[in-house]
Amino acid sequence: MGQSSLRWGRIVLGGFLAELLLIIAVIPVYATEAGQTVLNIVAVVGSFVAFVPVAWWLGRTIPRPVVHGVLMGAFAAAVYTLMFFVGRQFDPTAPPMPAIYYLGHLLKLAGGATGGWLTTRATARATAH
Repeated sequence: MGQSSLRWGRIVLGGFLAELLLIIAVIPVYATEAGQTVLNIVAVVGSFVAFVPVAWWLGRTIPRPVVHGVLMGAFAAAVYTLMFFVGRQFDPTAPPMPAIYYLGHLLKLAGGATGGWLTTRATARATAH
């Protein structure tokens, strides 16, 4: 395996861990019955926030951490979307995915990229000293 190869295990792990953090953040909001608007805000903003530390943490020792971070977000978005559409096969009357959730999926990519970028900055800083 060359130095520039992708670490698919970390990509999958990062996608799952960040999505798990997001679920942990959303459950209390859902439990308080704060309303769909508040739930959507937490889910969408959390989509970015959850991926930054996970991509930073998992990207510290691998090449191309920004690419890995983006792929973590893409993996999580793909799994979430796939589960949603499979779920609709079992309950065709379920409401459609809110359009704002597609923005959340884009923010997963941005959060992963940001975490990877922070990793490159920290690595460059450590190398300079």
